[in-house]
Amino acid sequence: MNQGKEQRRHVRLPHRANVKLIAKPPAKTAKLQTRDFSDSGLYLRCEMDILLEVGSLVEVQVLDIEDALVQWARVVRVEPGKGIAVEFLEASDPE
Repeated sequence: MNQGKEQRRHVRLPHRANVKLIAKPPAKTAKLQTRDFSDSGLYLRCEMDILLEVGSLVEVQVLDIEDALVQWARVVRVEPGKGIAVEFLEASDPE
């Protein structure tokens, strides 16, 4: 086993979907595309910097599914000019 490789709880699956992301606070909205997903989160492609920091709370909703649920998530990684990784939160409202 490669010790330098990241250890993940869930397998990531490549998948492209259009997603609406709403950052809280302040409410900033962006339409992004997924690169991959797992049971615990998403990686969202974002070539522009949307000025989110690790730990920021966001809402994500898949736009390709009619009446898709909104899911709360927390930003866990920011790669400027590439994208962000978010981890789903257990509660429907983190506050």
